[in-house]
Amino acid sequence: MKEIYLRMMNESRCIASRYEVPEFYRRFKPSLAISRRIFFYNPLLAHCRELVIPLYPDDFGHGLQHATKVSVDAGTIVLLEGEKYFTVQAELERAVVLVQLAGILHDLKRMEHSHASAGAEAARKLLGDFPLSSPEVNCVVEAIASHEAFSEPQMCETLTGQLVADALYDADKFRWGPDNFTHTVWYMMNYQQIDIADLFGRFPWGVDGILRIKDTFRTNIGIQYGPEIIDLGVKIGKEIYQYLQRYLHSLNPDVS
Repeated sequence: MKEIYLRMMNESRCIASRYEVPEFYRRFKPSLAISRRIFFYNPLLAHCRELVIPLYPDDFGHGLQHATKVSVDAGTIVLLEGEKYFTVQAELERAVVLVQLAGILHDLKRMEHSHASAGAEAARKLLGDFPLSSPEVNCVVEAIASHEAFSEPQMCETLTGQLVADALYDADKFRWGPDNFTHTVWYMMNYQQIDIADLFGRFPWGVDGILRIKDTFRTNIGIQYGPEIIDLGVKIGKEIYQYLQRYLHSLNPDVS
């Protein structure tokens, strides 16, 4: 990574460390631990991760690290929301596996136009050899197809499918919070080789775009806890903007 982006990413992480962890991660530690255990120890999910490692370079900030965070958070949302729908624990955990499969695969075609629909098609092909029923494959594919921001969500065939799709969307949009400035944006800028001064000019517009996501969460958990995560990301963004302003001014006093 270019030195300037690495510097900004490290500064963003220092800024983020001064804030309290969002309530979602404090309140639901037990469910997060269960979701994490399923993600790392379920053989189906381990096999899926092995398959996508060569397909998921982290150059654009949406690699396996991003997919792992989305998967664990999405699994946690399913565990919490699914208590209303599932009376059999094994069925609930199966829904967690499905949403985590979707989490692993959702950005498989991130670099392509209409990446959600392209990723859904790629996921259907990849899952063809998995020990999944046709409705389960459809559940994963529908969730991936419906995860793009500011797009009309598709209605899924089943209640489980809708829960999985909504949980995937919300967990993915949690990444628009602190993760955006402590990881994603710097990898994206480095990949695109955008000059740091150009990034400075785009920053206010970018922060406004992040704030718009607060009204799009779909699950009860997302609606309740997602806005705080977004607000924290914006606070970090505003601080790194001021830091960037000082840095550019030190290079060129004429930069305001």
